[in-house]
Amino acid sequence: MLVEKRYNCAKINFTEYYTMRITKLDGLRGVFSFMIIFYHYDKRILPEFISENFIKNGAWIFVEFFFVLSGYVISYNYDNIANKNEFWVYLKKRFIRLYPLLVFTVFLYFIFEFLGNVVFEGFINTPESVSALLLATVDSLLFTNSTPIFGNTDGGMNSPTWSISAEMISYIVFGLATVYFSKRNKTIFYSILIVLSLGLILKFEPPVNYYFLRAFVSFSLGYLLFRVSKRDISFKNWMEYLIPISLIAVLYMIHHDTFGLRQFNGNFTINLIFFMSILILLKTDGYITRILDSNFVQFLGKISYSMYLNHLLWITIIPRFFFSILKIEQNTFTEIGVLLFCCVFVLGLSSLTYKYVELKGSKFLKSKLL
Repeated sequence: MLVEKRYNCAKINFTEYYTMRITKLDGLRGVFSFMIIFYHYDKRILPEFISENFIKNGAWIFVEFFFVLSGYVISYNYDNIANKNEFWVYLKKRFIRLYPLLVFTVFLYFIFEFLGNVVFEGFINTPESVSALLLATVDSLLFTNSTPIFGNTDGGMNSPTWSISAEMISYIVFGLATVYFSKRNKTIFYSILIVLSLGLILKFEPPVNYYFLRAFVSFSLGYLLFRVSKRDISFKNWMEYLIPISLIAVLYMIHHDTFGLRQFNGNFTINLIFFMSILILLKTDGYITRILDSNFVQFLGKISYSMYLNHLLWITIIPRFFFSILKIEQNTFTEIGVLLFCCVFVLGLSSLTYKYVELKGSKFLKSKLL
């Protein structure tokens, strides 16, 4: 997480970037991005002890962590947007950060879907028309696939991109609130937004194209976390151990629908856990911090965005290639072997897309837009 400091001196407005990073939060984001791979992996080609594991089946909740962390990071860096001009600069920066990889993965996924649905009929279980594929592609590229603007496109092309849509919408809401509200009123605004969004989620259980409401709850909590984190609060290092314990407990409750509160736990309780987890990590330096700061976990954090948008296509193609085309027999050994191959492939590819798509694409857009 890059810390940014802004200065306003008369007509001069410039940004200084420090090299300090809250690396442990980068590492945690990397671990949770890796967990999303397991969540989306087809359980029919996994040994039962993995496919029926409550941690795998509840790992969708880690998307909420991305929103909470994003709310905190954006608030940390951009809490002083003063006018419309600064709002547009801020928005362009967020667009530059997200768009190169989004475009790359959406078009790559479109090519696969087009070939599977049109050229090699029967490779896709439920073929779709070219017009439906194009609509889903446009939905993703316009950041609208977490909204009902284009109707039901099941999350757009490369369905994890729905969360990028929800993130961008949250950025816009944050920027406008920062320009037009005082800090006190922003706190009130985000508190109300949490209550309203959560109320709609619990009442209607909205489909994926209303998932911007999920982002509103989590991102807003991220802003409140920013406000709380500025206070003089301290935690003992041993409290870091509460993070995995509480996460596992909530995952278990969600999977088994304990007390019939699956929707509430998945959209609110887990957000409070993420809220407290980040707050604890900001104030401690214990053993879990050292794990999150390790080289491999930091590598996962660096490529986490690429992992998140790359994985779904390849964990779909690779197992089908081995088990459907090569006709390799499915057993515990081969299923775990293909799973490990998929993970290594996604990590390797994500390392490349981080370097050649995220960084170079952002550099190109900066030269054009900033």
